[in-house]
Amino acid sequence: MAQKPSQRGATRASVKASKHHWPTRSRFNASLYFQQHKTTLKESFMRLLSYPLASVMTVMVIAIALSLPGGLYVALKNVQTVTDQWERQSVITLYLFPNLEDTEALALSHQISAQPDVASVEYISKEEGLRYFERSSGYEQTLSSLSENPLPIVLRVIPREAVDVTTLSSLQTLRDELATKPEVDIAELDAQWLQRLANILSFGQRFSYALSVLLVIAVLLIVGNTIRVAVESRRDEVLVMKLVGATDAYIRRPFLYMGFWFGMLGGVFASLCILVLSWWVSAPAERLIDLYQSDFQLQTFNADEIVLCLTISTFVGVVGAWIAVNRHIANIELQ
Repeated sequence: MAQKPSQRGATRASVKASKHHWPTRSRFNASLYFQQHKTTLKESFMRLLSYPLASVMTVMVIAIALSLPGGLYVALKNVQTVTDQWERQSVITLYLFPNLEDTEALALSHQISAQPDVASVEYISKEEGLRYFERSSGYEQTLSSLSENPLPIVLRVIPREAVDVTTLSSLQTLRDELATKPEVDIAELDAQWLQRLANILSFGQRFSYALSVLLVIAVLLIVGNTIRVAVESRRDEVLVMKLVGATDAYIRRPFLYMGFWFGMLGGVFASLCILVLSWWVSAPAERLIDLYQSDFQLQTFNADEIVLCLTISTFVGVVGAWIAVNRHIANIELQ
């Protein structure tokens, strides 16, 4: 019986069998990967330049939205610096009962001055208080006609700690302690203005945080809507890429870089707006500071804060683009 000639070449079965030995995935090429990202980064920027008016409007809206909380932050930073320089010696004024004798008032003065948290005590007698009141009020004749001096003995207690926002609670504790002494009628601390200022600063900080959150959400919506329009305008291109087997990550990449550029450029222009506004108000602010003979220097964005602003704006731009592109690419399906 004649033998069947051996087959030469590859058959369909051999090709099928050999497929199991092919590598299913190529090795990762770092240089090629970064080159692709670099190319996509440039192409996305050139695409923004191809629509200059729409791109500039979007970037400026983002910049204005970011410059509002940034400007409020700079203003609060300057106010906080001013309050830090307003440390001065506080005074607790003790008004003693009118029927108190001088010897008892002097004994109380020595007792208070011996406390470790008290620097000194100034004793103001009834006669000294009356003379000061006559000079300051201008009612010398009326006061001289009185049968007796109605003013009490006053002790001006000077604590060791300077008054500021951090030491206000301890000074109030000292005031409350001195007010409990039986010889004291009224105790006053002349630092209530500082407490009001601290409350105003706390309100300003919380308001700036809330405003920042709202405006960051606004930037997310702006970038998301812009990327949605870009995806819809390139719908046919996305369909072709899906048809040839492109992954969602590959399709997503140029739109993410568009969000990167929007966030980065918005942060740059926001920082420039804050710097320009700070320069614009610096001249009248310096004239006002000179009137108070202060060495305070108006502060604006420093290098670290500019980098932080750019980082936040870029991150928000990429996140907004990611949310928009994931949602709209999923809706573009092959028919």
